[in-house]
Parts: sequence; structure tokens; C-alpha cells
Amino acid sequence: MSDDEDRDGVDSRLDGLYRDLPEPKSHGLFGAKRGKAQLRLIEGSGRGAGASREGSNERPLLQAFSHLSSSLVQADAWRGLPGVPSVTRRIVDEARNTGENDPVRLSFNHLRTSLLKTLRSNAWNRVAIAAPTRGCGATFSALQLGLSLSGVPGSRTVLLDLNLYRPGLAAALGMPGTDMEGFLSGASGVGAHVKRADDAFAVAAASGPAPQASHLLHGENCALAIGKLMDDLTPDVLICDMPPVLESDDLLAFLPQVDGVLLVADGTRTLPQHIAECERRLEGQARILGVILNRARQTGPAPAYA
Repeated sequence: MSDDEDRDGVDSRLDGLYRDLPEPKSHGLFGAKRGKAQLRLIEGSGRGAGASREGSNERPLLQAFSHLSSSLVQADAWRGLPGVPSVTRRIVDEARNTGENDPVRLSFNHLRTSLLKTLRSNAWNRVAIAAPTRGCGATFSALQLGLSLSGVPGSRTVLLDLNLYRPGLAAALGMPGTDMEGFLSGASGVGAHVKRADDAFAVAAASGPAPQASHLLHGENCALAIGKLMDDLTPDVLICDMPPVLESDDLLAFLPQVDGVLLVADGTRTLPQHIAECERRLEGQARILGVILNRARQTGPAPAYA
């Protein structure tokens, strides 16, 4: 899996590194949660108790219901996505059906529960995952967390491969990737890149490196592409696998498109100063939702949780 090797244990801390920043802007007409949409106020729609019906807010209300109807139609866009290869479907099924006592599964289920509590309490649904340096298991963590999230009944999770220097999701899932530059630039649509494993999980994997990715991540077309993905597919959570924080500016360029960042540390190679430098770079720009500590295979026992 490129630099992101399997880990026996994962430790998560989602409480200690929370950043008190202004609330993110709403994404689209509705709030973040599919099925629990909160309609934004439409300018001019308010009316006092004694106002007459003439010249009232009927047209804005009709527009709102029109958008609602459109949203319901767009929900079918998920089922219209092309499917993943059979080998990928088998990998997904096997990952979900590992034993209840599997330490990796238990670790990521704990992480999922803590993360969902944070996301739901703040109406957030876009999460970037990145490590300080390569080889810490960011792609592994993004995939395992995405699969765990998609196990929640009635939910939808999209995993987006934006580690465009060393993409690893295609190899990990045994599926062909696509030209993610085309997606980020707006040259091609959501359906050309996002593949559906089932009703709960979809993934967009990159076919190869894209050295100029940071330029695209800065652009307005990238924001429009992510917004369209969210509007069309209405996922409960979007997980974005990003390049290492200390090796490129890709994550910093992409921060306006996400609600928070999960950092991934490796117990054998990540130094305290690496985490400190990541915090310094992200300070004032993004919420650090927590740290995932991947433990190398030789460390053995399942982790404890903070």
C-alpha cells in the first residue's frame, strides 16, 4: 500500500487538540447532514405577523421547495455511479467482515464513534487525513476509517484520493484510478471519477502522481468540484486522503474545503517536533480534530484510548 503499511493497532485522541475557530461556512443550500437538512434563510423571506399575503414570501418559499425537490432527485446520483471492480468489492466486504476482536477494526470503530460525535455536534462532514511525513500510514488510516464509517446503517461515505504525489488507494483497493487533475480542474464530472462499492461507500482513486496538484487545489474550480460532489452524492462524511503536511503545501491549499484535519502519527518514526510543526502550520487555519497513532506490527497489543 505504497508507504502506508498495515498496522496492528491505532490509538486515537480526538479531544485534546481541538481548535476554537470560527464556524465553517455552510456547504450548499442545506446543512451538512443528509436526511437532517437545515434550510438556510432566503433573503427577503421573513414576514411580520400583520403582513398581508400580497407581496409576501411565496416565491422564495416556492424556490426553496424547488431546491428540495432537486435535492431528492440528486440523491439518485449515488446509485447512478459506476461500480467498482469485483475484486474491490471483495476487499471492501472482507474488511467489514473481519472478526469483532480484530484490533484494527476495533481501533477504527472507536475512532469512528468519537469522530462522528464531533462532526454531528457541529454539523461538519468534510475531513482531511494527513501525516507529518510519508510512511506514517495516512492512506491506510483513511481507508480503514472510511470503511468503518460506511458500516453505520443508512450512512454514505466518500473517500477521495488527494495524495497526488504518491497515491495509494487504487493499489490498496485493487481498482484502476482516474485522472484526478481532470476532476479538480472541472474538466470532468463526479461520475467519471467516483466509483460506488455499494449503497454506503464510494471512492475516487488517482491513477498516478500529479506534481502540479497544489496549483489545482488552490483554484476556484477545485472548490466547485468538491461542492458539486457533496451536492450530487450527499455523503454523510467525505474523507480526503492528503499528502504529508511537512512535504508539500497541498493540505494548506485544500483547507478551505474541509471542516477539520486528522493527523496520523507513526509510533516508530514520528517525532514530537513533527506534530508540533504541523500544529504550527495549521494554527489559525484549520481545526485539528485529533491524532491517529499507528503502532508498528512489532508493538503487539491493541492500544488504549485517551
